[in-house]
Amino acid sequence: MKILFVEDSGLIRRVMVKAIQEAGFTTVEAENGLEALECLRTHGNSINLVILDWNMPKMSGYDALVKIRSQAQYKDIPVLMATADSIEEDVKKAIAVGISGYIIKPFTPGVLIMKIDSILRAQDSKSSHPTDLYQPAK
Repeated sequence: MKILFVEDSGLIRRVMVKAIQEAGFTTVEAENGLEALECLRTHGNSINLVILDWNMPKMSGYDALVKIRSQAQYKDIPVLMATADSIEEDVKKAIAVGISGYIIKPFTPGVLIMKIDSILRAQDSKSSHPTDLYQPAK
């Protein structure tokens, strides 16, 4: 399974990517939303999950999410939004566009791996049972 991890902080990206890889996943990294979209163009068919930081330069995670969801070939890829702000309106906005879950910073690598596992299990269940309703993780 391949995860696209999008985070503008190099330190956070290194720590979390290491944890993701140690959990057995392959990773692709991007520093901002624009790079994330380019990574999807390059690796889109093999990406199983996107983790987007909300606040980034050049293109925010929210703006990248909107673009991802507007493109048919990426609309079903689960997206986990990471944010330092637990602003209810922002979370509702992202849920309306189609996030699969969100996580509030700071978080530990262990919490991130649990969230990834939860989203991927829900995605597998959704694929196996298309009539089931899926609720984004909270």
